[in-house]
Amino acid sequence: MTTKKREFDTPGIILAGTFILIGGIFLNDARTLMDADSYVFPMAICVVMIVLCISFIVWNLLKPHPDEDATAKPGSTVRRVGLVVLMLASAFVMPYVGFLPAGFGVFAALMAIAKFKPWTWKHAVTYALICVAIVTGFYVLFDVVFLVPLPEIPF
Repeated sequence: MTTKKREFDTPGIILAGTFILIGGIFLNDARTLMDADSYVFPMAICVVMIVLCISFIVWNLLKPHPDEDATAKPGSTVRRVGLVVLMLASAFVMPYVGFLPAGFGVFAALMAIAKFKPWTWKHAVTYALICVAIVTGFYVLFDVVFLVPLPEIPF
């Protein structure tokens, strides 16, 4: 009987540990802010990031061996570059067209880049509704709940 050597995502564990350290530094720094409106959001993000990184490390250390037949498929460089380009384009366009149009545009473009097989009408309608729900949800969350001023539609 041969024993399988456990394979860990060492770069991922190191990166998660780095983000735990960064999150701890920012969490400590957020405590020095005077106004409650200024420290609640950064502290919440830091806590979520730290918990997710710890969860990733624990999951990675405890996960079962992968099947020998299961091999990771290489990613698409075009999709990865497209993601970065679209996010940067959205950030640059947002001050001129507003949060909602930029959000809808980049979300729709990201879904088009991410598709692997042709969409049916049912898929297209479902994805459009999901796009509207997520972008509008983020707008309400930040603009209404957190009172973060977002770029408005100029007309």
